[in-house]
Amino acid sequence: MNSYDQLRHRLRLHLYPLALLLALLLVSGCQDVRDGSDDDDSADEDLGDDDTADDDDTADDDDTGDDDDTADDDDATPDDGPLGFIGSPCLSDADCDFDDGTCLLEDDGFPGGACSVACDLYCPDLAGHPTTFCVEEAALLPAAADLGDGACFSRCDMGLFPGSGCRPGYGCRVEARANEASTEMYVCMPGEESDLSSCHIELAERGIDFEPTVRADASPDGFPNLICHIEEPVWVKSPVLGTGLRYYDGSITEKVLASCDMAHSLADTVLDVQPLGVSDLLHIGTYNCRVISGTSTLSRHGFGDAIDIYGFRFDDGTEWTLVDHWEGGPDDIPAVTPVTPAGIFLNDAAYRWHDEDYWSIILTPNYNDAHDNHFHVDLTPGSDFIGLWGGTWIGPAPYND
Repeated sequence: MNSYDQLRHRLRLHLYPLALLLALLLVSGCQDVRDGSDDDDSADEDLGDDDTADDDDTADDDDTGDDDDTADDDDATPDDGPLGFIGSPCLSDADCDFDDGTCLLEDDGFPGGACSVACDLYCPDLAGHPTTFCVEEAALLPAAADLGDGACFSRCDMGLFPGSGCRPGYGCRVEARANEASTEMYVCMPGEESDLSSCHIELAERGIDFEPTVRADASPDGFPNLICHIEEPVWVKSPVLGTGLRYYDGSITEKVLASCDMAHSLADTVLDVQPLGVSDLLHIGTYNCRVISGTSTLSRHGFGDAIDIYGFRFDDGTEWTLVDHWEGGPDDIPAVTPVTPAGIFLNDAAYRWHDEDYWSIILTPNYNDAHDNHFHVDLTPGSDFIGLWGGTWIGPAPYND
């Protein structure tokens, strides 16, 4: 027997038992399937006596009236939001799984029960749950007022509760902080009454993730006569309708403070560039209570209706920025006509935003040296101005002469 025949002989000796074992396993497996005793039978049993085998028959636990709902995670409806922390539904203190957690019961006026805890100023927070707030005793129902100076409730969150900001049975209302009545916040409180504005509601209807907030007026350093005031302030959360927000250094921005109207304009802006492959908007900031450099005039950043846009990141990782890709500057008269893809993109974006009335003021690197690395865009009332081409203006000039 030659070496080739010897190899074939050895392979047959080794492989034959393996083939026989495999055949036996396949036969046994087929028998198990016929008997309904496969390893996945527990998944079939999970359907239970009350459930149907078709997922389309019941969209969620509330679709049928005969479900045996309990307070565990599996039976909670999506409208209840995350469980086990401040603001979550509960049947007893055991459902509030955190230090000193208390269940404020439905019979005491809290629909579906509400996890809370006593507080005198601040409340704990937990990732994946709404931010919390210590509500003063005077605003509470007796069961919560018994906790002490204040009780912790969840703040309104349009991301977790689209449209209303709160669980069913709770309204988004402005309440004062315990022992610090000057600080107010939008909080989910029992009852359907809500303090949300029409602008808030429209923002929610657009699917924008945000949190309505309250921001006290302030004055810039050295200018006590100037007042920074944000109309209907909101925290706009990233991503905005699928477009991420990042600082100019590339770090992720979790949220930005803005007026409600500015949040709409920001949404318009990201929707404008999304079809062109933009994944992230790079920015330098929004709200900042300060004056315009070298003047005693309050910046629109002090009104929360401005953002400085540094550039854009695209789906393939490419970044086009004003500091690197804008063509021309304030000394170029006549202005430089952009010729590169990046330069044309930036130029055309500014013009589109102006033509679509997304912003009333758009300042570019052609405006002055202070804007060599960003678009300044804002919602100055009554203005229609774009500083694209040196001394050539679209709309009235930003000064009186």
